[in-house]
Amino acid sequence: MKWKMERDLLIAQTMAFVQSVTAGKTDAEDWAESIRPDQPVEVARPAHAVPVVRPTPPARPNDMREEIRGRVAAFRAHQELFRRDRDNYCESVLAKVRAATQRPSRTVDDQPTKR
Repeated sequence: MKWKMERDLLIAQTMAFVQSVTAGKTDAEDWAESIRPDQPVEVARPAHAVPVVRPTPPARPNDMREEIRGRVAAFRAHQELFRRDRDNYCESVLAKVRAATQRPSRTVDDQPTKR
């Protein structure tokens, strides 16, 4: 029954949060209504504004080709690593299967007699 109490507490907290948010909206609406349309509004830049990132100039074609070649080489090396790992795993599984199938099976005559 503890979960019911926790659920009710969560609902109460959520309702309090919703009421605080809606109360904040009404304050903003009151502020917006206090501004007259013919009055100029000054907007200050916030202190935490994100700086504008300027795009980098396009790279020279030779630089781009070298970067592409490097990325392709890294991709091929990574794929080769996966291929080797996959082959090693396959060989180990096949070795286990072969070992299991090559064991001599017990025949009915090998079983101990019941008394």
